Amino acid sequence: MKSIDRLGNAIETDVLVIGGGVSGLMAAIKASGAKGSVLVIDKGGIGWAGQVPVSGGDCALIRPDEAEDHFAWLVEMGDCLNNQEWTTAFAHDMYGCIEEAVGMGLPFWLEGKKLVALPFHKKYAATHFSPTRFMIRMKKVATKKRIRTLDKIFLVDLLRKDGRVTGAIGFGLVDGKTYIINAKATVIASGSCRYYAQRHFSVNTGEGVAMAFRAGAQLMNAEFSNTYTFGFKGDIRRRTPLYLFFENVLGERFLERYYPEVTAGQQSAQEFLDFYRIADAVTHEVESGRGPIYIDFRRLAPEEQALALQSETLPARFQPVGRGNLLSAIRERLGIDPDKERVEVGLQFVGGQGPIRIDVDCRTTVDGLWAVGDASSLGSGYTGARSSGTFGGFGVAFGIVSGLKGGRSAGQHASISHACEVEYEQARQLAQSMLAPLGKEGSVNVNDVIYQIHEAMIPVKYSLHREKGRLGQALEIVERARESLTRVGVKDHHELARYHQAESMALSAELTLKSAWMREETRGTHRREDFPETD
Repeated sequence: MKSIDRLGNAIETDVLVIGGGVSGLMAAIKASGAKGSVLVIDKGGIGWAGQVPVSGGDCALIRPDEAEDHFAWLVEMGDCLNNQEWTTAFAHDMYGCIEEAVGMGLPFWLEGKKLVALPFHKKYAATHFSPTRFMIRMKKVATKKRIRTLDKIFLVDLLRKDGRVTGAIGFGLVDGKTYIINAKATVIASGSCRYYAQRHFSVNTGEGVAMAFRAGAQLMNAEFSNTYTFGFKGDIRRRTPLYLFFENVLGERFLERYYPEVTAGQQSAQEFLDFYRIADAVTHEVESGRGPIYIDFRRLAPEEQALALQSETLPARFQPVGRGNLLSAIRERLGIDPDKERVEVGLQFVGGQGPIRIDVDCRTTVDGLWAVGDASSLGSGYTGARSSGTFGGFGVAFGIVSGLKGGRSAGQHASISHACEVEYEQARQLAQSMLAPLGKEGSVNVNDVIYQIHEAMIPVKYSLHREKGRLGQALEIVERARESLTRVGVKDHHELARYHQAESMALSAELTLKSAWMREETRGTHRREDFPETD
């Protein structure tokens, strides 16, 4: 038999974790308790990887005596499409899982030994952590447990034998080497897909979802990854009720025209939900010829300004990076003085697709493969018919809960499983396909392909207000993007990574649009103009 070493750098481990963010490192730390070897690989730098370092530092906190009420609320908000086993686990296990994270020494806000939780939404509170220190501290915990980490390696595909995942294959972004990882258990923790639509969370390009799908893993709920938020140019966003004071070009406040229950306070706190009502109202105003949309801080009454500019009440060490005074940010980043002129606001596409289907132990439907964190948030079904970014503070909480559950299960599986040899011919073919674009002269820039995918996913007419004909148009755009990808030139391994990211984004877009096409009803964040009723 030919040696796998001939193809590249061959590495063996008991548990392979793909992605070094919060869910990935949490899974690795928990898996190490089974006494096997654990390897974490990330395309970036572990300790700064994932979304946490640029997050708001919020983590939902449901106490044990609140769990049943919270479960009922989540099922209601999920339009009863929840996987109720996962919803139960999330509501009941969250507090214990976060306390376990505190026990690791992670920088949560404590008074004495107790977690501090502030009201965050009328249905739940949130504790807080230091975004800049959190992942660095997690890496230190992992290092103490002798978990091996490798940075700047881009994994592309999963290895399989006899229907079982046996590891993964990828390439080094710095050294250009091919890496073949043989593992008894593989955990995907590489996030969802946000299509490079905004600078925040731009690390999420769907490669984990793509490799799981190609390996035969079932997906579900991809149609609910269609979230929009609102904000200012310069990537300025706040989870405050600014939308109450949005004005059209005529200077009219318009939200009450469409959703009076929101402005009357009957359904307040839309900034912590899926933003649909806000996005819908903004879209109608613009389509009616009354755009652009503005906010005029000069016209706000003192109590309105206090509501719109809710200041942070957190200690300095828990403040998110870059989230200072909103008016100062507008002056510095936009060059606009809100004391002298109104400020334009607009919708911003968020996306966020994590449809890898998992059970309550984070096992996928393929033997030897687990998925945790955002890669499987929709696929767990814990929020039902709502996208993974719907509830503020849930992302980190789900990353911790799923990471601990998936890591424990993967570690236990590896401890009782025998190693499964990598098949040389399969690895050779995957390596050949992975590296095929390298050195190719092309007439298309890969960024232009990504912009084509944006044209299919970002417009409201394709993702917010859905209809069969327009969904078909969006799918045609994705297909043209795929064709353009065949004409992309790739001169080095960094461009090769970008190529594979575009490939994964195209697949994620197709999965989302086809799922939206197939769901012939309106439910949760999925709205069909041609099927307005819930089935």
